[in-house]
Amino acid sequence: MAETTLFNDLVLPTAWDKSQFINIDSNGLKVNYTNPNDYKAVVIRANNPIPSQCGLFYFEVEITNKGKNGMIGVGYCTKQSDISIEDFMPGQGCIEDKENRENEEDKPWGCAYHGDDGHLFCSGSGKPYVKSYGPTYSTCDIIGCYLNLRNNDKMIFYTKNGVNLGIVCYLPNNFDYLKNNLYPCIGLRSQDASVEANFGHNKFKYLSKFYLTLNIDNI
Repeated sequence: MAETTLFNDLVLPTAWDKSQFINIDSNGLKVNYTNPNDYKAVVIRANNPIPSQCGLFYFEVEITNKGKNGMIGVGYCTKQSDISIEDFMPGQGCIEDKENRENEEDKPWGCAYHGDDGHLFCSGSGKPYVKSYGPTYSTCDIIGCYLNLRNNDKMIFYTKNGVNLGIVCYLPNNFDYLKNNLYPCIGLRSQDASVEANFGHNKFKYLSKFYLTLNIDNI
């Protein structure tokens, strides 16, 4: 399994953590849904959160097999989030669960772009935050997931095969409880589905387009 990577003394995500109904390869990067049915959603997080000092963070997910119904979600979540809420994909955690937690830091938060319908889910009611955000995605597609923490307008946006799909959401104004608590995540609810992540161990397929989007000259 991929080891923890230090960059300027920052510990970065390098592999997926363990999760029920998920098989992970020896590198910790390729996962597949092992539940014989697809009635139960499974969320898997990266092994480390994204340091808030990063400013910019990017990872890619290749859909190696969309599985039976293509219900796959790519995004970010907190340690307390959807992973503890059964039968929900990333971003579908119910707001009732959030409100029942007394401490702000205990409240779950998640955001994900879903492949079966192209909708964007952000923690709240469990309903689509943005309907028809982007096209559906399937086997062989590569989803780029971008996190910009550089300024007050902290945001998440995606690409599909290098095509910018636009901003999906801005992070909450009370960002403090998300600091050092945001993890790359994947949700699976599709029989035989499998995906493979690239956290930078290999050359990114579409990183240059990420920098062009942000108007950064040097890659």
